[in-house]
Amino acid sequence: MSSSSGNSLGKLNPPPRSKNTVRVRMLDTTSVMSLHAFSFVDPVMPGHELMSVTTMAFLIENERLGKKAMFDLGTRKDYWNSPPMTLRRIQDAIPGVRIDKDVTEILQEKDIPLKEIDDIIWSHSHWDHMGSPHLFPHSTNLNYGKGTGIFPAYPHTPDSNLNEDDFNGRQCNEIDCGSSGLRIGPFMAHDFYGDGSLYLLDTPGHWPGHLCALARTTPDTFVFLGGDICHFAGDFRPSPQIPIPDEVPAIAFRGRVGRNPMPCPCAVFTDCHPQTHDASTSAAEGINARTTPFYKLSTHTKSTYKDPQTAIVTTFGLQEYFDADPNVLVLLAHDTSLVEVLPVFNVNPEKDLNNWHADGMKEKCHWGWLGELPQYDSEGNVVGPPVCRSVPIVQGLWKEGKLIKSFDD
Repeated sequence: MSSSSGNSLGKLNPPPRSKNTVRVRMLDTTSVMSLHAFSFVDPVMPGHELMSVTTMAFLIENERLGKKAMFDLGTRKDYWNSPPMTLRRIQDAIPGVRIDKDVTEILQEKDIPLKEIDDIIWSHSHWDHMGSPHLFPHSTNLNYGKGTGIFPAYPHTPDSNLNEDDFNGRQCNEIDCGSSGLRIGPFMAHDFYGDGSLYLLDTPGHWPGHLCALARTTPDTFVFLGGDICHFAGDFRPSPQIPIPDEVPAIAFRGRVGRNPMPCPCAVFTDCHPQTHDASTSAAEGINARTTPFYKLSTHTKSTYKDPQTAIVTTFGLQEYFDADPNVLVLLAHDTSLVEVLPVFNVNPEKDLNNWHADGMKEKCHWGWLGELPQYDSEGNVVGPPVCRSVPIVQGLWKEGKLIKSFDD
């Protein structure tokens, strides 16, 4: 990566130079959820009490070594067979979830035999990322961050969120990013293939063992696979490095342009910036709405972040050293704009993300989160349709194509 002043990674611990790359393709896992926003962001804005999210996973191929890996697997299709701890969490805290296909089905439908997947890499051990490793052959290795989950897995430990079947009979590797002394930006790093093409980064805060991936797509460009480092791009955008532009690009609304004036001035969003309307924030008077992230991470006892203060520091590192870099494309697992902007394996299995820089994909993705917000007046009141979708992406729990009231239905 270039170390010019325009690149944030040039400031601190840039990745070692390498000509080795990986091919990166994005899968829509068909896992959709409606989530209570208060568990993720602060303050909750009117009309955005429910967050509608999709779930992305990534097929990574080191063609030089003849190796393929999956970074995350979305949610297992039969999620009702998850450990009891997970089912309690879903039943109590998730107002909507539906999964149409397992990632194993998506791969096989597009002529990727499961035996060709050498490695599964979990960003972390939450049910909507772990998928179905037990469906892969035993030749597929399972990789996860240091401190992942509760071992031994369920059923040996009744309160574990991990399934024993996912581990049995295969090579399981706990990745300790701190063992090599390598750092990229502010994060400890692990060179997964040993050739500079794919790094795993220790990104703590959301859940123990959380990993992100930095995949080299050309000798000088990368995609940052964020997992759940945070859950909404408005948690780190806008930023001092990339302020919200005078005119919000129409592509941010992905065809739903009728909700806002076109061209859309930034004031549509900066005038109702929640940090400037948060009476509990004593420093709100000094906030620059064009350079301050729209949301803070939630920090209360029901926050999704296991260690909220660490998660805040980690998200700041994401913002300053990766999102601000013009040679890095940041992709969160639950960014709903991605399926409408980037090539998706499910539809175009031959298309990858490697030419993202030349194709201007960063600019197309960067403000897509604004399309998820309601239209507000200057006081922060909803004045347009409540959300860009008239209803949440999914309502209630779905099992085998049917709406259910409980997992026993």
